[in-house]
Amino acid sequence: MISVLFVLILLLMTGCIQTTVQTTPIPPTTSTATTTTASVPTIAAPDAYNLIQQNRNNLEFVIVDVRTAGEFNTGHIAGAVNIDYTSAQFTSDVNLLDKSKQYLVYCQTGVRGAAATRVMIGLGFSNIQNMAGGITAWIQAGYSVTAPTTSETTTTSVQSSNGLQLQVSVNATTLTHGEALQISVSEYNALSTINNVTAATNWGVNGLALSACQNINELPFGVALFQGSYTAQNISQVASLDLFPVVPCPMLIRLITGYDFLPDSINAAIMPGGDLSSPAPMSGSLTVTGTYSPTQLKPLAPGVYTLVAGDEWGALEFLYISVE
Repeated sequence: MISVLFVLILLLMTGCIQTTVQTTPIPPTTSTATTTTASVPTIAAPDAYNLIQQNRNNLEFVIVDVRTAGEFNTGHIAGAVNIDYTSAQFTSDVNLLDKSKQYLVYCQTGVRGAAATRVMIGLGFSNIQNMAGGITAWIQAGYSVTAPTTSETTTTSVQSSNGLQLQVSVNATTLTHGEALQISVSEYNALSTINNVTAATNWGVNGLALSACQNINELPFGVALFQGSYTAQNISQVASLDLFPVVPCPMLIRLITGYDFLPDSINAAIMPGGDLSSPAPMSGSLTVTGTYSPTQLKPLAPGVYTLVAGDEWGALEFLYISVE
């Protein structure tokens, strides 16, 4: 009996010892990778509002809306310039801006604005802030937004040479500051027969163009923009604004002798060698978001502008644009 009791006591002691043994747990495996978002200068919506009020007439202060054009057109801060952050040309577009000026950047909620601000800082912009919360925070704070002017497209024409009509249209004659001016120009044959028009060099205004490289432009017309209100009598007294940046252009010289227009059409074969079975439209367009000096983009300042469309046969058409 004593032996049996001794064995039972040993077994009980061994079980107690096993149940009280403590082990050190092995910590779970964790990833050491982290995502770091570099900070950018940020300003709250109320402070941004005060900043805008203080710089209302300061041409050295620029508001940049980096949302898409569709978002911009639903409503934006008055005076903002639209440069889409998601565009492939964003970096090159903002790099044309004057880096010495002060910039307020915003988007919809602040995320794209921060990313855009970071890009601009990398390009050399030093006086720049992103508005926290974007235009959403701006609206929630009770501040107003504006949408582009909904004026109908204005189209006008002037009689040119040998049955041709020079036609020009703009998306609006009254723009908000920062809104783009969209211009379309065409040469129309008003005759009901094929119209062969000899090429000429009777340009009524210097600097008429539709692109930076005029020597490769096969269209017989162009446009020029002037700050102020002018007529055909005094337009030669002022210089036109630079609508295109200074870029290297290929040395391409093509001798055009004339244009064969189809009846009642803007389509024409370019001579020599043109084929009426495959004519080209004598029309062109451009979008003006500002002027260049010489490569930096500067938004159109508030005021009146004279848009002149002209062709190589001497026809001129004037439109007056107001930027508010």
